[in-house]
Parts: sequence; structure tokens; C-alpha cells
Amino acid sequence: MSISKWLFATWYDLLNAGVEGRVIPYRKETAGRTWGDVLEIGGGTGANLPYYPDRTRLTFIEPDKHMVKRLTRTASKLGRDVRIVQEAGEKLPFADRSFDCVVTTLVLCMVHDHDGVVREARRVLRPGGAFFFYEHVVSPRTAGRWWQNKLNPTWKFLTTGCNLNRDLTATIRNAGFREVEMRSFDLSVGLPVTIPNIVGVARV
Repeated sequence: MSISKWLFATWYDLLNAGVEGRVIPYRKETAGRTWGDVLEIGGGTGANLPYYPDRTRLTFIEPDKHMVKRLTRTASKLGRDVRIVQEAGEKLPFADRSFDCVVTTLVLCMVHDHDGVVREARRVLRPGGAFFFYEHVVSPRTAGRWWQNKLNPTWKFLTTGCNLNRDLTATIRNAGFREVEMRSFDLSVGLPVTIPNIVGVARV
């Protein structure tokens, strides 16, 4: 698994290059709207870094040591002073009410316990804080769900853990936030196939 994770981290940006142009608006809609003390869960290679406002104080949770190296390199290249904590999102090593904003983008598909990660995101937010999210989700259509369930084992293996069929819409709506603003849409990946996505903000 370590070799596969190294390969995934090494080639992630190149593999993602084909769809990144379509994803940038949603990075701006999430990372780009943050303020104050910001926590990103699953920092990956640092794809959101160019979109955070200059005055934000950034902390990243990233459990994968190979991704941490790429994230560190990206932050250095952009001249951003960041804190990187190599832990899992299911049990954040921070006190309650530590952050103004929490961000996840295309990461809840990868974690072991997505419900737990979202609960932790809410726990560490200060009153008036916001959880910004952009994720791909299970299809609301029967045929789409069938294909996602069918393909998920192979897809999860090839991507070292990404799940196509998680109902993250319900996870976020049921996590106890005071208010949830969310919109759903299908994202084209340049093939005759689209992927159901959600983007939005949940407030405490």
C-alpha cells in the first residue's frame, strides 16, 4: 500500500490536470471564501493553496506522508506560511472552537469515516464559523447508483481509497449544523460520463 500511495501522490496533479480547469471555480467557492483561522482536512498536494485569501492563517491535516511532502513543496513555492499536521480527520488534535473555517474538497470520499470527519469539522468551528465543502457524491438516480456501486471496488483500488458511492449530502445535512447551503450538479470529466457533485457551506 505504501508504494501505491507514493505513486498516487507523485502522479496526482498530472492525473488531475485533465479536470482541474473544471474544478477551479469550486475551489474559489470554498477555499476562496474563507477567513481567519482556517483548517483544511486532507490537504493533499496543496491544490487549494492558490485560492486562500492572503490573510488567512492556514492549518492542514494530511495523514499521508507522501502527500505531506508535496503539500510542503507547494506551500514553499507559493510563499505561504502553513502548519501541516500529519493526523487523520476522524480525530482532530485540536480543542473545540479552534477555527473560523474548515474546508474539505474531494476528500470525504477517501477518509475511513466520513460521518466522523464532518462531526469533527463542526466540533472545531467557532460560533459563526463555516464549513466549506466540495465533494463528489452518490447519484440520486437509480441507474447512476447501480453503476457507482458496481465500479466502486475497482475504482477504490486504483485510487488507493476513493469511494464513488458515498451519500455525503445526507452526512452534511444530518451533522447538526445550524444552516446548510448546498447545490448539486453533474460535473463533466471530458467523457460521455458525468459525476454527481455538491458544493456549499454549513454554518454553526
